[in-house]
Amino acid sequence: MASSRYNHAGGYLGARQLLARTVRPTAIFAGADIVAMGLDAIAEAGLRVPEDISVAGYDNTTFAALRPISLTSVGQAGHEIGADAARLLLDRIAHRARPTAQIKLSPALVVRRTTAAPPA
Repeated sequence: MASSRYNHAGGYLGARQLLARTVRPTAIFAGADIVAMGLDAIAEAGLRVPEDISVAGYDNTTFAALRPISLTSVGQAGHEIGADAARLLLDRIAHRARPTAQIKLSPALVVRRTTAAPPA
């Protein structure tokens, strides 16, 4: 997608650019759920989600799970990341001589109603 802002309007403009291509995509992955919400350009183009084009976002925000939206999204365990960061910071402050630590978390795909197999 061409450069656009990470908001609803950026998602709308980006989707319009993608849909204007000679070869239309079968899916769009937005870098944030809020950007995916701007993909109402798909409906304006007379296309249906997920029958004609799949849509997925990133963040797995609360509104992505709401029934009318039901957006497929990648969850990044934001609360766990925050809790780990706070714990590591407090540990580092208390034990400055201790070596730094790293924690690796894996994102998880949460499949909902906005994705399907590509049309035949």
